[in-house]
Amino acid sequence: MARPLSEEKREAILVAATELVSSLGTGAATAKIAAAAGVAEGTLFTYFATKDDLLNELLVDIETALAQALLASYGTAKSPRERVQRVWECLVEWGNANPVQRKAMRQLKVSGRISAQTTQRCNAMFGEIREVIEKSLAGHADPKRVPFYIDHVLMGLADIAIEATAINPKNYKHYKVAGFDLFWEGIKA
Repeated sequence: MARPLSEEKREAILVAATELVSSLGTGAATAKIAAAAGVAEGTLFTYFATKDDLLNELLVDIETALAQALLASYGTAKSPRERVQRVWECLVEWGNANPVQRKAMRQLKVSGRISAQTTQRCNAMFGEIREVIEKSLAGHADPKRVPFYIDHVLMGLADIAIEATAINPKNYKHYKVAGFDLFWEGIKA
């Protein structure tokens, strides 16, 4: 009879993978990940059949945490601008509070090792947030450009604000406000 899997070991593997993917990229050796997690390499493969399975689950784990934070962000916001601003602020705050996860997420997304199924799974987690932003931008931005504004402009400006804050943390509030103002004013129809 097989032993039940330990959630603590699984979590330790994901934490170690996050740190090593963040610093070394997706080429981080499974032996290093296992050692950092305090488990044997064979144990890692008991929890994740292949390295790609580990990387895909790691992306799901990181994006789940981000999606949960974003879903809680806009709750009582009344105006469309305020709803989008609350999501923006949460995105920037999450990125600043979780630099290792953010960097690992970025590495994973450009690695070519993430399956279409994982991408769909992650995109589905952000469906409600995306809908809130799309509705909030109705009448404010050209509807044909909204997907571009959300996927590239909003996310790109958030990355810029997060990077600027990492360089100069004293100006965090300024960067957060200035980045959102640039987004909101820049996409006016």
